[in-house]
Amino acid sequence: MILIPIKDFVETKTRIKAVVPAKFSTLIDNLVEITFFQTIDTIRSVSCPFGVISPSISIINQSEELGATFTYCDLGIDLNLALTEAIQEISQEQPILILMPDLPYISQEFLQQLLKETIYTDVLIVPSISSDKNSGTAALYLRNRNFLSLQFGENSSKRFQAEANTKNLKYRVLNFDPFARDLDTINDVKYLKQHLTMVFQPTRFRRILEQIELMLY
Repeated sequence: MILIPIKDFVETKTRIKAVVPAKFSTLIDNLVEITFFQTIDTIRSVSCPFGVISPSISIINQSEELGATFTYCDLGIDLNLALTEAIQEISQEQPILILMPDLPYISQEFLQQLLKETIYTDVLIVPSISSDKNSGTAALYLRNRNFLSLQFGENSSKRFQAEANTKNLKYRVLNFDPFARDLDTINDVKYLKQHLTMVFQPTRFRRILEQIELMLY
């Protein structure tokens, strides 16, 4: 099962919103929303069960309408706490792939390749690619939900690797560019605008990015 954690859209991307005029925050919210729902569409294209974890009842309801087989409404306090609580509601025998919601470049082919790679390992770590090089984690596969403690955030890909080594787990680290590129900084947004042809369904992003470009320059 693929799990996607997502805050209420208005609570996301505080680092980006901190450097843009407040009146344009809605544009950033819209960009996150487009990316999230494209992620769901891409997952559906590979016919993989998916779940959504969010404090937003609206997002939960929309995800269920789109076919989510698992949803969990968290308190919106902490990503790792929300994920830890949610996966306790899933069978321990159910492998999980946690996928971040801010990956505009993911495609059907990428997900198919990623799912194939999980056959060969107990833990699969996909470091995120961002302009600030903080080595976050774009995707994490766990054959057993209890293999690793969840510690997403800055330098999390290295922390996951360190814990896997300590526990002598069979793991792999796969670097996927551009698929693991996220939207953490305003430079990531600019990169997206400049490389829109690499996006799976670019028409969804073009209009909102044109509006954001007017805001930036």
